[in-house]
Amino acid sequence: MKAVFSTLPINDSHPITQEFLNHIEDLIDHPTFLNLHNYSQHLNTSRYQHSLNVAYYAHLISRYFDVNHRDCVRGALLHDLFLYDWRTEQTTPGNHVHVHPKEALKNAKMITTVTPIMEDTIVNHMWPLSPSKPQTKEAWIVQASDKLCAVMEVIHQVKVKSFHHNLAGVMLGLILFLR
Repeated sequence: MKAVFSTLPINDSHPITQEFLNHIEDLIDHPTFLNLHNYSQHLNTSRYQHSLNVAYYAHLISRYFDVNHRDCVRGALLHDLFLYDWRTEQTTPGNHVHVHPKEALKNAKMITTVTPIMEDTIVNHMWPLSPSKPQTKEAWIVQASDKLCAVMEVIHQVKVKSFHHNLAGVMLGLILFLR
């Protein structure tokens, strides 16, 4: 198990990943969280992998700031804990951008104690796509990590597909075009 573009496997073999796992060990194997394997998030990235990516990069970023590291990482892991395919179904009417953070918060509260910082990270992670801004430094870290990981997940999949389909020329053309 690794986060996208990370060189470190997420296990107890390195102090950084060991610290990360210590913050989420009660959540990572919880049956509700494991259900996220059944839903895709960005292209072929599962929602489980996306949540792990966001939490891991929030962990790396938050180490450089005076924040509640544990709540930041736990909120990041649970930020997309909604259990439906947002492309085809939705349990509550309304725009997915506004609905899914509330669903994630409701589900998070069913599996763990959610602190006010964690609630802020879950409910406000969609800014600037939603008008609800993060109120804590931890939530700002999570919303930035979420956007970073979404981009990295798409880039990773394009890279993998380009090599699989021998599209190196197309990729090179895109890179040169975008310069």
